[in-house]
Amino acid sequence: MLRRWLQRRVQKALLFSYWDGKRVRRQDGERLWRRYMLNQKLTDPLFLRDVEAGKPEAVEEFFAEIATFFDVPRYDEKTGGLTDEELGRVYLAFLAWVEQKKTRDSGSPTSSPTAGMGSSPSGPPPPTS
Repeated sequence: MLRRWLQRRVQKALLFSYWDGKRVRRQDGERLWRRYMLNQKLTDPLFLRDVEAGKPEAVEEFFAEIATFFDVPRYDEKTGGLTDEELGRVYLAFLAWVEQKKTRDSGSPTSSPTAGMGSSPSGPPPPTS
């Protein structure tokens, strides 16, 4: 019984890739999803309503939580890191990855998923002049 469960998990395994400001990182998307569902801040509708309303404290806490969740540094002029916009892109890319995975797992037609392939990385920011 455990063997079949594990085989199904391996067949569904996908990596989520994202840009951390210096390089592309890959994490086990299934593990990220479990951590996301246990994250009381990012899943709290009242907190997210305050973020959406633009309350400065909530917005600041939201981006700090995203940086912590994905283990990436926030932007600092001296050390680099991700801006709030870039953190938002990583977060949105993760939510899109989850939706794509749900669609794939429900048997709906999608592009051919392959173990070890995830969404395309949120990518490095375009070069600036």
